Amino acid sequence: MGYNEQMNKIYQALQYATKSEQNIDYLTGLINRRGFYEVWKKMPADMLVHCIYIDVDNFKLVNDIYGHSRGDELLVYVARILNEAFPQQLVIRMGGDEFVVVCEGEIEEDSLKSRIDHLQCLIKEDFDTSVSALLSFSMGLTVKQPVSKGISVILDQCDETMYYVKKNGKGSCISYEEIKDHLTEQKAMKDRSLTAINENEIQILMRPIIYMQTSDVYAAQVVAQWDFPGLGILPEEKFFPVFEQYGVSTFLDEIVFEQACKWKGQWKNTVLESMMMFVRISGLYLMKADAVAHLIQCMEQYDVSAADFKLCVDEKSFLRKNKMLWDSIKRLRDVGFDLAIQNFGSAASFTVLQNTPATVLKLDQTLLSSCMGKDLKKEKILRNVISMGRDLRFLVVAQGIENARQAEMLSNYGAQLGMGDFYGVAQPAEKFFRIYKDRYFFFENQKPTAYHFRENLLDEKGASEGVYYGKDLRYTNGVIDSQYAVELPGGNVKENLIELPKTVMYTESYTICIWVNTQAIQYWTSVFYMVYENGFISLVPSDARGSCIFRLKDDRETNGWFDLFCRGAIVGEWAYICISYDVITGLAKLYFNGLLHSTRSNAPNLKHVKQIFVGGDEYQESYKGKIAGLEIHHRVLSEEEIRHKYKEYQDNATFLGTRVVNRGSEG
Repeated sequence: MGYNEQMNKIYQALQYATKSEQNIDYLTGLINRRGFYEVWKKMPADMLVHCIYIDVDNFKLVNDIYGHSRGDELLVYVARILNEAFPQQLVIRMGGDEFVVVCEGEIEEDSLKSRIDHLQCLIKEDFDTSVSALLSFSMGLTVKQPVSKGISVILDQCDETMYYVKKNGKGSCISYEEIKDHLTEQKAMKDRSLTAINENEIQILMRPIIYMQTSDVYAAQVVAQWDFPGLGILPEEKFFPVFEQYGVSTFLDEIVFEQACKWKGQWKNTVLESMMMFVRISGLYLMKADAVAHLIQCMEQYDVSAADFKLCVDEKSFLRKNKMLWDSIKRLRDVGFDLAIQNFGSAASFTVLQNTPATVLKLDQTLLSSCMGKDLKKEKILRNVISMGRDLRFLVVAQGIENARQAEMLSNYGAQLGMGDFYGVAQPAEKFFRIYKDRYFFFENQKPTAYHFRENLLDEKGASEGVYYGKDLRYTNGVIDSQYAVELPGGNVKENLIELPKTVMYTESYTICIWVNTQAIQYWTSVFYMVYENGFISLVPSDARGSCIFRLKDDRETNGWFDLFCRGAIVGEWAYICISYDVITGLAKLYFNGLLHSTRSNAPNLKHVKQIFVGGDEYQESYKGKIAGLEIHHRVLSEEEIRHKYKEYQDNATFLGTRVVNRGSEG
């Protein structure tokens, strides 16, 4: 049958269908769904057609903002431009804001796509400039389909493709043939989702979350894998959205969290007892009335606490305005759970950052994969997202790390934690324990990097050696007989000082303790000085007013001076000075002779240590005096711990420092 004969038959079918008002859409004058089925029955079975399923993006928003009459005008306008773009083809209003165009298969695909592109321009340019920014079309296309395939099959393919477009950004057209394999896989997962849980096809495993500066394991991510018959192992990232879409994720959430509680209980009295577990929880689960009660019940059953977990909730879930979900989030915080924003960047909403009581930002792995070419714009987006997260005091977790180049780049950008195949694949809990028990960050880093100055500048482990720039360095006795000290002669700027390897400062939260015995009055001279990419910190034993100062300088701020004060060191006397900074809370503290003298909040979060100096800095003359017992702790010591450290020295019979009475905190 030739083209003209086919079109005549379609025209006859259309004429027949439109004789009945039941087949006509009253608003647009197009044939409706019922009329479409009538026409389809009259079409030649061997005819090839292109089919486009069209949805008007943000139509509901137009109705809500501008009223239903304006929405009706938009639908009439859409009908007109569809008829103009596809003359002598079938244009159908399926209902609501959904339309279908059926074109005869002789139309070239390039011509078809050109018309589709033109439609996107028309919807934005010619309707109403006041709403043009809201409007676009999401379209699913299938080409050269025989009518004999059936209207339901063809429409389903177009409809599925259109919804794929809507879920992945809206405002474009994709051919069913391009994503056929993906949609087939999605349908297979949907059809088998409940069966998978009932037949134990879901495996629950652990994946390491790594502290990127040291490559030690920081926490464990509890993950699910699906051993899908015929498809092999499917990672959580692939099937979880399907489970959530069809409500199956709520069952999986309960199973995964209970298993995490069980493992935490089994790890008691082991080296990994305090390891944090990250557990994914769907927004759908949090909309259940008994969600929080079930989590509490699980924890009570295995005698674990909310502080053992970080619950990872997808960024898009936080965009929902569901009262029950937000009530659950509040109750979770009240119970003591920390929240992580999972896959931040998939929606990239500042509203989420502003309103969500989370402490962890887990970056969507597409932020990383999309910038690994030569696209500098995408690299800058990633870098600034990390920087913003750090400035907002989130713990930033980069996901999907596959190689050393990515790990180095993310670490340089300021991400503290990382996960991905480069650092370790998901493992059964028993194997995870065997592999990582000797690499646990909080076990390995309990001991400080300590410099005892026993005739050298090596740290206690012999791993990090300082370099002295100058002359007349002497080694002498410290504040007790068993302690050694280094004596620096002083000098001009950057003369006669020690530089430590920057690798000794690999955590962002820290406590630095040092004994000093100044031999001269020196105003603003640093005894410990650390240069960052965007500022510095300095410990000054005495300023012009006779105060000891812990200074943090943020070069990003016009007036970025951040100082803590206490009494100054006295010439010729030993003084024990400790400074600490907590990257999560932003608290900075200054201790003098075991007592807390000054605390300030909102201290600047400086990034990337460049240089560390002992006995001087870049601006003032170098320090003249003795230094002993330098310890760089890779965590924040408590007030009690620092008081205890000073008391241990004070209780030594050979102690040469000031014997103070511990009265608790001051200032």
